[in-house]
Amino acid sequence: MGLTFRPMTVDDHGLRRAAASDNTHGADVDVPPLSLYLDFRPERGDAGFVALDGGRPVGLIQATFIRGWGHVAGDIPEIMLNVAAGHRNIGLGSQLIDRLAEHARLAGWPGLSLSVEEGNVARRLYERKGFVDRAAAGTMLLNLSDRITSVAVYCGSSHGARPEYTTAARELGHELARRHLTLVYGGGAVGLMGVVADAVVDKQGAVTGVIPRQLVDRELAHPGLTRLEVVETMAQRKSRMEQLADAFIALPGGAGTLEELFEVLTMQQLGHIRGPVALCNTEGFWDPQIAMLHRAVDEGFLRAKYVDCLVVADTPAAVLDAFTDWTSPGRKWD
Repeated sequence: MGLTFRPMTVDDHGLRRAAASDNTHGADVDVPPLSLYLDFRPERGDAGFVALDGGRPVGLIQATFIRGWGHVAGDIPEIMLNVAAGHRNIGLGSQLIDRLAEHARLAGWPGLSLSVEEGNVARRLYERKGFVDRAAAGTMLLNLSDRITSVAVYCGSSHGARPEYTTAARELGHELARRHLTLVYGGGAVGLMGVVADAVVDKQGAVTGVIPRQLVDRELAHPGLTRLEVVETMAQRKSRMEQLADAFIALPGGAGTLEELFEVLTMQQLGHIRGPVALCNTEGFWDPQIAMLHRAVDEGFLRAKYVDCLVVADTPAAVLDAFTDWTSPGRKWD
């Protein structure tokens, strides 16, 4: 099989129409919103590739700057991928994604997004290529930059002894919504977890919750989230939150919050996460822990650069502001 690839052109309208119809199981693609996916304009930056087998088109991928079902941001194009039935399961879809991602990096696009419904087997391909779910159901994003679009928040499942903790959680939720950042959190409706989620929802922001099934069964899940993912174990919850988030903030909390914090600090050292980790130091809550980290540096167990890159601020707004100029410390073993 001699596969070749060529750039997509405006004249490929028929191919785009057939692909959109196939992807939507024969729906009418000539009317909105599906007709958006036929609107290909190189002058606004749209790009794509067509796969050929012996000169015959057998697949395509396009990226268009539209406000379709998979829209994330104005400078992130939405993709459409289609492979002919006789050429599936041979890696062609993966090759098309790789070609488009290379073009996107050269063009300076911060990412690629798409819409793919829950349960679609194609989601496995996108997940392997690095796409992750965003708050809207069926929307996935491949982040090609250091832009922060979603923030994981770790905090207590109780309110704590001081009203200032609740105030900080509420302020953080409002700030995330105001800055159009998706909240990723543990999915609960109780304690500071519930406060921060309620605050985002109150301001019409986006929230993704990740919660173990045992907590859903105890009726502790938040009922009003944009998206709620149910996993089987606490370990799966932590892993999934790390996949979904670009940055990580710890509010005051107990043993679970400490565990989550040190997991992402470790993942940062190993290079498995690229974004900042922050402590919202309400009422000096984190001061003893910060002192312990410095002690670990003094005693030769931790490199100073990993403490220096930890964002520490007294208010949620100051934490998020500090993300703007944050620089990765690099991997431990480089």
